[in-house]
Amino acid sequence: MRSSPGFDRAAMQAVSAARDLFQAEAVKTPACSEQLGRVLALMAELCPDPGRAAPRQFPGCRHLVRTLELAESGPAAAVAAAIRQLQPDLAWAQNPRYNAGNMGAEFMDNYAWSGLGLTGSDRMAFGVLLLGPGVTYPPTRYESEGVFLVIGGFPEWKSGDAPWVRVEPGAVISRPYGGSEGKRPGDEPMLALYAWMYR
Repeated sequence: MRSSPGFDRAAMQAVSAARDLFQAEAVKTPACSEQLGRVLALMAELCPDPGRAAPRQFPGCRHLVRTLELAESGPAAAVAAAIRQLQPDLAWAQNPRYNAGNMGAEFMDNYAWSGLGLTGSDRMAFGVLLLGPGVTYPPTRYESEGVFLVIGGFPEWKSGDAPWVRVEPGAVISRPYGGSEGKRPGDEPMLALYAWMYR
């Protein structure tokens, strides 16, 4: 699908708004500054994908509007505003290893992710994860390190062996290389931006 100036501009606005929040978090939380510095360096390589996929939706996309409403007055409002502009043209996907047999039908009906029509470094995956209310993304270990930004919703998050903790819009969550995390949105859906870095 050919890029359009309006889509490309909104995609880069989402990147810029997320970058501002990551930079502020690096100052506020020095322990995360090195990892956030790596994310920010790779984010500088992001650009609109001229060959981005055609729009596609899954049942879970019905929750996107609500997550953007939840973000309107929060710290990630600028990210949400850019995604609202992208909404009609986003290509959503699901992990091909996930299915109703191993994740459950309810999970599959309430889960999707999108790369926001961006491309860049082959060392980083960047996009948004959408989960509907009432489901659990079970704690999963990844061969990557990553940073999440909660855009909308009030999910509980589990990092490694730590207990589940409720987080709010604007929260930045880090995962070390080889670490694990789980997400459960609770009564409202959740939209979170992810930046996963690979070696």
